[in-house]
Amino acid sequence: MPVTLRLEGAEPLARALAESPRTVGAEALRAMTASLLLVEADARRNVAHDTRQLMNSITHQVRQESGGLVGLVGPAARYGLYVERGTRPHWPPRAPLEGWARRHGVPVFAVQRAIARRGTRARPFLVPALTKNLERIVRRFAQAGSRVVATIAGAASTGAARGPGGGAGE
Repeated sequence: MPVTLRLEGAEPLARALAESPRTVGAEALRAMTASLLLVEADARRNVAHDTRQLMNSITHQVRQESGGLVGLVGPAARYGLYVERGTRPHWPPRAPLEGWARRHGVPVFAVQRAIARRGTRARPFLVPALTKNLERIVRRFAQAGSRVVATIAGAASTGAARGPGGGAGE
């Protein structure tokens, strides 16, 4: 006695799978943007606030590259890297130090000499912000993956629930 198998409801699944790249992209963008905002907010809280120039320059950016979605968080201010990592001893230019020296009542030459002797101490603000939020970021992307699966399964099962006559379970 032969057994006959018939696959019904494959068309909705095929449509849902065809839509999956768009669904994955939208959820990945959502998770990436939310993650970048977490890191950006904590980096702004962590950074030294002398003039708030560095704090106000911290932004995020999302871009599509050949390898996938890439998110960036960081300061636009050129000196942000030197604050994050510190510097080795060097003779700094006078102009960038004048405002700081004036606000702190210190001669510019004294600041230059101190930097020439000791460098500047690292005051990390980005790496701690990322470290603090890493678990939340991983969780956001896991939730995005779950939403993608639920969306695809929901789209496939909605079409498959209809029988040949359009009603459910005929």
